[in-house]
Amino acid sequence: MDHFKDQPFVPHTIGRDEITTAFREVFATASGKRVLFWMLEQCAVYQEAYAGELGNATHYTLGRQGVGRRLIAELDRIDPTLYPRLLLAIADLKANDKAAAVSRAKSEEGQDHDIDA
Repeated sequence: MDHFKDQPFVPHTIGRDEITTAFREVFATASGKRVLFWMLEQCAVYQEAYAGELGNATHYTLGRQGVGRRLIAELDRIDPTLYPRLLLAIADLKANDKAAAVSRAKSEEGQDHDIDA
């Protein structure tokens, strides 16, 4: 049996071009990257699936992870560097968010001292 002959033929469609363009547009913005990463988190891609004796919970998480793997596969189909770049971009965004939070906290702390004086 030839594995490739058994695969269904998927013709190149305009819809496929449109989804590719849409993914690229979403990926081009910091907000879009945040949304893509959030979607992957909701798919439990970064969680352990095994839930001990709770087989249904394990299967449920595996199903969510399957959706996440499809999303990653689509990113890889569009450009094999999209997913690794997403991970790097999210790390940078989280570091910037943390630095901004620390800066705000220091600023608010300084304002509290001005009020007491």
